[in-house]
Amino acid sequence: MLTNIRLRNFKVFREQSIDLAPLTLLAGLNGSGKSTLIQALAMLRQSHDTGFLQAGSWLLNGELVELGSGSDVLHDNPALDGTMGLTLNAMIGAPVRNVEAGWSVSYDSKGDVLRSTNSLFDQIAPPGTFSLFGPGFQYLRADRLTPAVTYAKSQHAVATRRFLGSRGEYAAHFLLEYGDVTIPSILTSESQPEHAHRLLSQTVAWLQRFSPNVTLDIENIRSTDLVQLKYSYRTKGIGGGGGQFRATNVGFGLSYCLPIVVACLSAHPGDLLLIENPEAHLHPDGQLAMGELVSRAAASGIQVIVETHSDHVLNGIRLAIKRKILSSQSAAFRFFRRDESGASQVTNPSCDSNGMLSEWPNGFFTQWDDALMELLS
Repeated sequence: MLTNIRLRNFKVFREQSIDLAPLTLLAGLNGSGKSTLIQALAMLRQSHDTGFLQAGSWLLNGELVELGSGSDVLHDNPALDGTMGLTLNAMIGAPVRNVEAGWSVSYDSKGDVLRSTNSLFDQIAPPGTFSLFGPGFQYLRADRLTPAVTYAKSQHAVATRRFLGSRGEYAAHFLLEYGDVTIPSILTSESQPEHAHRLLSQTVAWLQRFSPNVTLDIENIRSTDLVQLKYSYRTKGIGGGGGQFRATNVGFGLSYCLPIVVACLSAHPGDLLLIENPEAHLHPDGQLAMGELVSRAAASGIQVIVETHSDHVLNGIRLAIKRKILSSQSAAFRFFRRDESGASQVTNPSCDSNGMLSEWPNGFFTQWDDALMELLS
């Protein structure tokens, strides 16, 4: 499990150390550094997958992120000699031990491959040491795939890598391949006890938390590399409903949350999930359920790093802590904002066993209370 990341001269971070937990929630103002942390991890992963990281180099543009060139990622007011650095710490093994790896690269204003000045990776920790570089990695971007009539298949991504795609584009194919796999009890939806503990059944159960009575059907389109996904609604009464609808006719919410549900339910202990904006296109109760889902994933041994603007996702996590689904020690809340110099600073509210936060920094989901006070004044 990753326990810390340190960033130097990288985008909004001049020099910043951020502790990570089994479930880490990243919140804050736009442009304050939340996405930068996730992008840094995704960039390291794509650099590793393409062989650049093994030489200590960073690949800025690739399968997961497109960060531009060196001029796009260097901090506006760089510290020290202008080099950029990322360092990871992790706890691994039994007995548990701490390991560290770091990469420092030279600035190249036009290049999208930044070359090493000094790499500690091979000296300290082999590639398989970090969950970031392991087979159970998923990164789901904010700009996930929109509803479509058909979805692509990829045997390499799904069968070989068990990867959903950074936009969730292979979620339907993944369910077609692994829908019968049994999942742990802690990940099952308690509000839908009639569903079997299978990936497809529990995916439907969680989707019903977001859109009651919905079911889904996935079909392989013969002689093509495409999968068709349709939704239907089971209702009481004569006929019971059941007419099928294209994904394009049921709104964005289900399509946007489907890859997140599949990622959380299909991951194994020790895996790492990076998720941006899980609340997108969901109603408040659905956002609350999303907070519970990522909490259950973390409680099962999966590390989840979530970037969100939703106080409902936050409260879903707090309720999961109060309900003893997740321990308070397993959750970390990080609030980002820029200081007067433009550098990002991070505040770290703690949470007790009742889901109560130690502090509410100005701007950390305080808008509802602020608006209510003004309305009542």
